[in-house]
Amino acid sequence: MSTHEASRRPLKVRSTAWSHTIAAFLSKRDITPNQISLASILFSILAAACILLIPKDDSPAVWGYSIFAAVFIQMRLLCNLFDGMVALEGGKSTKSGELYNDIPDRVSDSAVFIALGYTTSYIELGYFAALFAVMTAYVRVLGASMGVGSLFIGPMAKQHRMALLTFSLLLTPIERLFAGHSFHLLSITLLLIAVGSLATVANRTYRIYTILEGKNDV
Repeated sequence: MSTHEASRRPLKVRSTAWSHTIAAFLSKRDITPNQISLASILFSILAAACILLIPKDDSPAVWGYSIFAAVFIQMRLLCNLFDGMVALEGGKSTKSGELYNDIPDRVSDSAVFIALGYTTSYIELGYFAALFAVMTAYVRVLGASMGVGSLFIGPMAKQHRMALLTFSLLLTPIERLFAGHSFHLLSITLLLIAVGSLATVANRTYRIYTILEGKNDV
């Protein structure tokens, strides 16, 4: 959990009543924000395992593994939401919170995208997607260290990557009914995430450059 409000990703869901209710509940328990951050890695590993186990045949298990993978991805995102809320709104922030805020996200993204690469047989693309996802965060942190502030712009920021993958996983069993033994949808999703993450790195880098050089007129 970051202790700096300005470095938080802007999320509309953070202002909802249900998120405040859950955050307040967690804040009153013997649960630290750092523990919530670490839990996000667990959910991502579970999601990655489910992705790896999605069968290539007509087994009904394709429904279970695909849906559970999507659920675990969303659970990871909820951890990302509540660790910061418990830290700041709950008054449990720590000096080491930024470490727990950023490092688990890098591990989580890598685990899911590498697993997706092996499942779709586009192994190298999975590693590229993981690399570019990490680079989006690196450029954001670099910009913040240079006084530009934290840039969460896309086109393929974390929430976009996870939303796209979640929908693709939920649609995978339906695709299997019509396209047979294939992972076309997940393969396209992996390609979009890799290319989109690279574009995000370029976009954030260019935005940092324009701000530093006083050319930011957009």
